[in-house]
Formats: sequence, structure tokens, C-alpha cells
Amino acid sequence: MPEAFFDSDNMEISIVADGFASYYYVEIFQTGYTVPVVSTQIDGYGDTIDVSSLSDGDYTIVITSEYNNVYYGYFAIESE
Repeated sequence: MPEAFFDSDNMEISIVADGFASYYYVEIFQTGYTVPVVSTQIDGYGDTIDVSSLSDGDYTIVITSEYNNVYYGYFAIESE
């Protein structure tokens, strides 16, 4: 199962996976919207995703493996 970590200092999402799947699709949605603000494919061992362009708000991250296993996470961006 992949794990996602939000680094608010660097405005990045780090995704760590074990290579069980060779790739994952990652989509990030702002709460209340159905169109993703970020959509990308990452390696099966993980990657980092720059979210510095996202505005303040609550977000859902959806990680889907090549085998259609779906994982959800949540994070918030707040201006300091």
C-alpha cells in the first residue's frame, strides 16, 4: 500500500510505495470539485509531486495502482 506525506514547508506530496505495482495514477481534487487539479502517473516505488500552485483549501488525493486498487488521503493548504 502506498503512503502519502504532505510537506507544507516545501509544498510537496511525497508518495512512498514498495514496488508491488509498477506504476500508480495520482489525482488530487479540491473538496467540492469533480475535476482533478493534479493528474499524473508515478513509478511503483513512489515520487514527489509539487503542489505549490494549488490554492488554499482542503484536498483529496486518490492513488490508483495498475491493479485498480484505490487509496485515499486528505490534506489542507493554508496560507501563513
